[in-house]
Amino acid sequence: MILIGIDTGVKTGFAYSVNGEIQDIATETILSAQELVLKICNRSNKDDITCIVCIEDVRQRKWVAPNIGSERLQGIGSVKRDCSIWQEFCEYHNLRHLLIPPANIETKTKATYFKSVTGYQGRTSEHGRDAGMMIYKYYRLITKGVVAIPKFPKEDVI
Repeated sequence: MILIGIDTGVKTGFAYSVNGEIQDIATETILSAQELVLKICNRSNKDDITCIVCIEDVRQRKWVAPNIGSERLQGIGSVKRDCSIWQEFCEYHNLRHLLIPPANIETKTKATYFKSVTGYQGRTSEHGRDAGMMIYKYYRLITKGVVAIPKFPKEDVI
């Protein structure tokens, strides 16, 4: 099983794992991340391997600090728009995907902690670690049966 993690934003956190082992973590633009997702998912489909895109969905965030500035609120709106773009991208390309609430992800981890938990020894950014922690956790939840493997958006096409 391949999981791809997307931490949405201007600096898109990208990570992917094969059978729970993180293969790569990067910070990308939204377009370069989408190219990587298509490349990985298309290859996995040819090899009959399940591929799931896990997207941090800030639209499901339940609170925002009351003292947050207007510029920061605009940034949150931009990230919410990016979530919609990623959802539409996955539906358009018929990719299995999960929209994951920020409350379900351990974010903003330090590099040393991330390495000790995941075993990934490469260089990472904060955005990349957020994507990596998401797929690290969700691989375990899926394999334990806590979270179901999502269906293809257009199930009858496949």
